[in-house]
Amino acid sequence: MTRASCIFQKNRRFLHIQSVIHCSNQHSSHVYDASCMMSKGLNLTSSSLLITHTPFSPVVLLSCSSDSEDCYTVFSCLYIGISVVALPLNILVVWAIWPQVRSSYGLSVFVISLLLASLMESVMLAFGAAYTLGILKLGSLACSVFFVIPGFTRRIAATFVVCIFVLRYLAVAHPIKYRKFCLGWIRGLISLSVWLIAIVLSIVEMFLIMGKASLCFPDYYVAPETAILDLLFSLLFGLIPLVLLATFWTLICFALKNSPSVSTDQQTRIRTLLMLVVFGFALFFGPINGIQGYQSILLLFGKYSSLLTKEMLLPYQILFTLNSFSLILPPLFYVYSCSEVKERLKGLLSICKRTTQSSSE
Repeated sequence: MTRASCIFQKNRRFLHIQSVIHCSNQHSSHVYDASCMMSKGLNLTSSSLLITHTPFSPVVLLSCSSDSEDCYTVFSCLYIGISVVALPLNILVVWAIWPQVRSSYGLSVFVISLLLASLMESVMLAFGAAYTLGILKLGSLACSVFFVIPGFTRRIAATFVVCIFVLRYLAVAHPIKYRKFCLGWIRGLISLSVWLIAIVLSIVEMFLIMGKASLCFPDYYVAPETAILDLLFSLLFGLIPLVLLATFWTLICFALKNSPSVSTDQQTRIRTLLMLVVFGFALFFGPINGIQGYQSILLLFGKYSSLLTKEMLLPYQILFTLNSFSLILPPLFYVYSCSEVKERLKGLLSICKRTTQSSSE
């Protein structure tokens, strides 16, 4: 070997070492970036560059990121579990409370609307889990509908919970106004108006986002066109209802103290149940409306929408799953608090037991 060739080989090895050091400093991961190596004009195939972890690096069994399939599987299992529990519960309680809607006035009309909204989202959750697992294929229009239904049902639920608190306050503090407010045509008009307004808002939202992104369930989309609308929704159906619920809970507590017809035990029970509703609303509806309001403010101040979508997707999916647990609470609440519902369900259970026993004999 000539002296020139020896110098060339030494220089080549030196460049090799320098390029490896440079690339390892640029990237914190244990896998070397091939693009960095190619930028040096070297073709390196050393086996040391194929090491993916050191003996001291922790082994992560579940990598749950916004685009991780493990994450999608976990969320899908949660959606299926919630849907399996929420669907029959809501159907049974809707069946049990329906006679009150037909025969009485007042609270039951708003309660049935709340339960129907929960039932609608429970059905959507089952289809959404099938879509997330790749079992169900959806077109662009169906994906847009799936995208707006959770927000639609949250607006319905928030509005009717506030209406229920208003009725509770009127029943305790102003019984005469309560009777006037609960006339059949008034309660029907209020319920119909709430549903129609929520439908119109969802249609407007769907037309604003349609064609601008590939949306489906559960997705998270931010754009300048919808930032103001999303901020308005998060305030009208998140923060403001929470403030109203806390305010009416306080007013109901004061009214109960001044009501001689309500016993102390009943006062404690009513206060406790309504306080649980306020805390449940804050827990399940507060965070998801908060993150939507936060991203809308960032977007209005010039945050890049695609980067914001990537950053917020996983937190949104977590909070969406947390909010989905609220589908189980309304039927359980009315089974516990409403004696008529409890009696009808007990009667249905006894009929099922007798049918099972007779068929086994």
